[in-house]
Amino acid sequence: MQQVLCPQCGAPVKFTSTASVMAVCGACRSTLLKDAESVQRIGEMADVMEDYSPVCLGAVGIYDKRRFDVIGRIQLRYDDGFWNEWYIWFDDGTDGWLSDASGQYAVTHTRRAKSTPEFPSFERIRPGDVFKLDGQAFMAADVRSCRATGAQGELPFVPGDGWLARVADYRSVNAFLTLDYSDSDTPELYVGRAFDLSDMQAGSLRSEAQVEETAGRFQGKIHALDCPNCGAPISFVAAMATQVVCPSCMAVVDCAEDTAKVIEKQHKLKAIKTTLALGAEAQIDQVKYTLIGLLKCEDPDPEEPSDWIEYLLFSPKKGFLWLVESEDGWERVRVCDSWPTRNNNSSMTWRGKPYRKLYDYTSRVTLALGAFNWRVKVGDTTKITDYQSGSLKLTREESSSELGWSASSPVNPLTLSKWFDQPELAKQKAYSSGSGGRSGYRTWAGRATIAMLFFNFFDIFSAKLPFLIMGVVLLWVPAMLADKFFGQSD
Repeated sequence: MQQVLCPQCGAPVKFTSTASVMAVCGACRSTLLKDAESVQRIGEMADVMEDYSPVCLGAVGIYDKRRFDVIGRIQLRYDDGFWNEWYIWFDDGTDGWLSDASGQYAVTHTRRAKSTPEFPSFERIRPGDVFKLDGQAFMAADVRSCRATGAQGELPFVPGDGWLARVADYRSVNAFLTLDYSDSDTPELYVGRAFDLSDMQAGSLRSEAQVEETAGRFQGKIHALDCPNCGAPISFVAAMATQVVCPSCMAVVDCAEDTAKVIEKQHKLKAIKTTLALGAEAQIDQVKYTLIGLLKCEDPDPEEPSDWIEYLLFSPKKGFLWLVESEDGWERVRVCDSWPTRNNNSSMTWRGKPYRKLYDYTSRVTLALGAFNWRVKVGDTTKITDYQSGSLKLTREESSSELGWSASSPVNPLTLSKWFDQPELAKQKAYSSGSGGRSGYRTWAGRATIAMLFFNFFDIFSAKLPFLIMGVVLLWVPAMLADKFFGQSD
């Protein structure tokens, strides 16, 4: 480790990694460039947005049985949000990166391919594309062009003004691959895998109080946030950093700048009644969550339209959790750290369980309220495919720039009422728009009954009638049970 004095303010600045070529002075934000003989100041680096991440400079973790220290950070901004890349230094003298995006983490390091793969051009990569590296198939998950907006600590390169990063992330089960086209049309390879924060030393991470205190603002600059459009207080930004939608006037407020800025306003406020309210608190698995945002979504299928409510909950300790309320009942949803493997066109395997394909549909945002860790826009459209294994469900979500998987399980109203300490929720039937549903038990039971009677019409007047009656009963008993246990609407 090398320690120098900042030529601008005299504060001590450490160079932990031998690969570091620059460091940002924590006192005056000066960018210090290191060469073989000296350290010189080359300018001033913008501050980073302190967000909800518990990771910080000085944090310590274990990866592949090797200890690493977090020694630097670069913050990257794209059209709909930003994420952190933490520069890490291993005790064996190698370096790597800890990617930190919306509560999802991965550790990667540079690697040369054993063979010479045929790299796709960055402009042609689309979510879902397959790329093979040394015999392993990876699927494109995220394709972004982004810019560095701030940095801390040490970095192995200098992100100058206007520096543009062009990166494509790929996934294969829990393996992670990044093709970095920032410096050339031939990408740099970074490989690794999904990372769980349980492998970080808890004492080295930021505490819940520290996260709540600093998240969603530049340190020392924004102490409170009132809506720039109507002046109403927005109380949920303390846990977020990218965007909030003012519940009073529906103004969309960008909070990832040095001042809050109105970026859009919906002039017509749509009335919506939701079972859970913004700001509601829940105790789930001994962890406290706050409901910070909600989306109303719809499937615009003209033959079978449906809509539902998605509630975004946040915990400084555990990150993000979704609750989905539809006419099928309630579901608890988390983004998958590891991805499923494809068996065939109609089934997937995840964590040793086979999941069969249910249906494809479209999700379109029709209303957004509260705070989000990405820039939500009314009209945002996602292609959805659901897979099922018993009561569990896997969901594939694909947009123009991103592909992801989430896993969900049913939640009965009694459990929901205990989580939120609201006894009335135990009797609350799930949300229903009255326009049908994409997979309602009664809907399918009704359709199956009509089909069965149509194809067996003449048997109604024969000795086979008892068998038809038995078939109808077998169809409708599960539907009635679903109403009772999952709170499905009539």
